[in-house]
Amino acid sequence: NDELLLSLSLAAEQQHNYDACFVMGDFNLDVDWSTETPLPRATPAEQFLDAFDNFAFAQLIKNATRTTATSEKTIDLFLCDTPNLVSTSEVIAGVSDHDALLIGLKVDSRRPPPMSKTLPDWRRAHWPALNDLLAVKLQGVMQEDGLEEAWTAWKAALFECVAECVPSRRTRSKRKLLPWLNKNLKKLIKIKDDLFAQWLSEKTNEARIIFETARKATQGAVRLAKDRWFWNLGRGPQGAAVFWKFIHLKSKVPINTTTFSADGRFFSEPAAVASQFLATFKQNFSPPGTDFPFLRRAPIQDEKLSKFHVTASEVCALLHVLDAKNAAGPDGIPAVLLKNCADTICPSLAHIFNLSLRTCVLPADWKCAAVTPIPKEGEKNDFNNYRPISVTSLVGKLLEKHHGFRERRSCTTMLLKTLDNWTAALDSSSGQHVHAVFLDWAKAFDRVPHQRLLSKLQHHGVDGEVLRWLKNFLVGRSQFVRFGGARSEPCEVTSGVIQGSVLGPLLFNIYVSDLPAALKTNLVQYADDCTVFKVLNAKKCVAMDISRARQPWTPQYTIGGVALDYVCTQRLLGVHISRDLRWNHHVDVQRKKAARTLGFAARNLRGCTQRVKRMAYLTLVKPKLFYGTPAWHPWTKANIGKMARTQNKALHFIYGRHVPPPQNMKMLSVPAQLVYNDLLLFKKSLCGLTDYNAMARIIVGRVHRGDDPQHPRLQQPPARTELGQCVFDYRVVAFWNAAPPALKDCSAAQFPSKCKAYVSECF
Repeated sequence: NDELLLSLSLAAEQQHNYDACFVMGDFNLDVDWSTETPLPRATPAEQFLDAFDNFAFAQLIKNATRTTATSEKTIDLFLCDTPNLVSTSEVIAGVSDHDALLIGLKVDSRRPPPMSKTLPDWRRAHWPALNDLLAVKLQGVMQEDGLEEAWTAWKAALFECVAECVPSRRTRSKRKLLPWLNKNLKKLIKIKDDLFAQWLSEKTNEARIIFETARKATQGAVRLAKDRWFWNLGRGPQGAAVFWKFIHLKSKVPINTTTFSADGRFFSEPAAVASQFLATFKQNFSPPGTDFPFLRRAPIQDEKLSKFHVTASEVCALLHVLDAKNAAGPDGIPAVLLKNCADTICPSLAHIFNLSLRTCVLPADWKCAAVTPIPKEGEKNDFNNYRPISVTSLVGKLLEKHHGFRERRSCTTMLLKTLDNWTAALDSSSGQHVHAVFLDWAKAFDRVPHQRLLSKLQHHGVDGEVLRWLKNFLVGRSQFVRFGGARSEPCEVTSGVIQGSVLGPLLFNIYVSDLPAALKTNLVQYADDCTVFKVLNAKKCVAMDISRARQPWTPQYTIGGVALDYVCTQRLLGVHISRDLRWNHHVDVQRKKAARTLGFAARNLRGCTQRVKRMAYLTLVKPKLFYGTPAWHPWTKANIGKMARTQNKALHFIYGRHVPPPQNMKMLSVPAQLVYNDLLLFKKSLCGLTDYNAMARIIVGRVHRGDDPQHPRLQQPPARTELGQCVFDYRVVAFWNAAPPALKDCSAAQFPSKCKAYVSECF
């Protein structure tokens, strides 16, 4: 076993030199491959599973490869660090007592044809001259009274000035080369290739010596350039951008599928693929309804929102905070142009915006979306395994005031409220059951009926010009699909809120805001994820059993006549919840993800500085370990030890064999990080920076002799069982009481740094 583990580690050291790595063989491990968990007391299996995670290997064989009269076992394995390359993996009859493995790979040797484009060269743009010319050309826009005429004139003036003041450049799609290959190295490689061809032609010993000398010099130059590039990675003003560009380059991205299938037909031409994607996405829409009655209930808002007015200064402020790298929408107006000409174009844009608000109409350009298909998990040749990502006009987005989702809320606070309720129910009495139904609305954003949404907007006090403007914003929209350089014909969007817009998430929240009032159960909702739960008595049940009782209670629950299965674990907002509210499974899943990510970083960043490796750990690995810990918390020594072992591997990746003391690393241990996360959320709650009320169950104790009257001690809420003592508001009390007064009194902005220094010394 030790020799096999050593050979695996030696093979993993060469992974960074190849696009994919496959390992096949007879491993004979005591592992349940359906769940990828080792059998009890199978220590070698645990070691191999850890090694597979560290090397980012996925095991793709799930069926038995050796069958006898008494047993079936998966002995022969196929390991791959790029599962997306594998199209099929099956077990077929072999010539011995072991079955054979048949693996199919999706490899396309054809290179895409080069495509050339003529684009404005914004780096060489003469911005002062462009702004001066725009100031003259846009004066006529201010005299236009019609919205479509004003927008058309504004856009024409903009493109005319760009054509006059911004030089163009012609680009061709090129293969992505390694970032350290500069012009000098390319020349050396070309000289080496020419000498190789000369040797093949002359076939003399002198030509061979010349070629081998050139090859050795080229290899040394490439190796030196690579080492220098890695050593300088992450440095300079653009260091972070270069780091992330390299990470995305080295990430194993699925190979683009060239042939798609649907209804027994195959599609390969980009135009045909784009049209079929459009037809697939169109099926997500609800049919337009015109007979939906508006709500008859009294509006819940006394104040009406009926009119808006936009000023030039407001538009200018929005333009200045644009990210210049944002992609242009279907209208072709890029963010770099809007940002650099903000002071000049803001009066004319404000005039157009006010025309739109006054007439309750939007230009057609603002209501058109360019859709790009993004693959999901599953077969990449299936149109249904892609999600549509929309890009809309940047100018149109400026008029939509950005609210996003609800303020002061996060996945962590939502999880915290949910798990607190469930834990309190189980802690209240022995044998208590909580049943939960986890709902994820299919195509939620795409299927919102426009008339029903408008009815709810009016119910919430939106009226007058604003309601009519929002109606025009929703109806009459169109979208087309881009794929492989081709674009489909546009189609009408008959339902839904636009995910590529700024108002889309806010409108969706308004649409589902009355769901809690319509249910008699407890509801946990975040975007389109919805969980319904209720504490059960003998006569009632709702769904999934959450309990520590010895016998599960699983009465049948149906939706639409379909019985729901009971599960032992369920993923909710990124956290795997077990039915007994223990966190062993979640820790194992997250540790495996973190180990695979750490293995990826170790293979691709081994020549980098400690600073870059530390950055990789903090941004890629650590979030997978500590996400949402105030809500779930590992609690047991075994789970904390698993997380600590993963972090220790990361420290050796960063610092090598000799890891410095914790105070020199400026990095918290696992127990200290858990305490830090708890205290940070508690402070945010006290300062009103989150919607979670951490003091709801905590008791403020009496001030006794010797106590600080400014900082009375807090008392932990009642807890009957160990489970009740694991919750956030119980465990954080001891940490807060032990904190020094200076830490408690500091501002919310100063608290993170001071708290980190405090917990690093005490935990």
